[in-house]
Amino acid sequence: MTVPTNPLACARVRVLLESYVDMDLARDDAQLAQEVREHLAGCADCRRQHHQAASVPFRLKALTSPPPSESLTADVMKAIAPSRTRDRRAWTLLAPEAILATFILWYLSGLDGLGSIASGIAGDLQGLAGWGSGSGPLPSVPPVDVLLLLALIALTAIAAYHLSILIQLTPQAMPTRRRA
Repeated sequence: MTVPTNPLACARVRVLLESYVDMDLARDDAQLAQEVREHLAGCADCRRQHHQAASVPFRLKALTSPPPSESLTADVMKAIAPSRTRDRRAWTLLAPEAILATFILWYLSGLDGLGSIASGIAGDLQGLAGWGSGSGPLPSVPPVDVLLLLALIALTAIAAYHLSILIQLTPQAMPTRRRA
């Protein structure tokens, strides 16, 4: 004669569902697994919970990984290898700046060049002061000063463009910080 057991409560069955679905309960306690099975046969709510719990593991077990390609190691090493072309390209970006800087230094050639620029600037400022007060004509701008101004504008524009390229080449060089 078998002793009648109390039927399992829904809360107890839901606690046991994970081990039941994983088949651990049947291995560890076959009688309890049988009681859970009987409860599921009669309880629609627990049966719905069982269906939801069972679907995830079975779906995960059904998934398979594709076999790796034969060149996986070579592809990974190629992807993480440092790129010398980017480094060379970054250094070649400095050539226009070097040419313009050399031109400006040639123009300023020594103390005589600096002295003539300083005296020219002082004379221009005095002329502008006189023109602004109405006592003198507008000073003329030497063509060389216009050339230097254009060279400075070109140098600034090229440097800004090259900095934008260098930032794109090395995005990891500028860390981003997030504040919570």
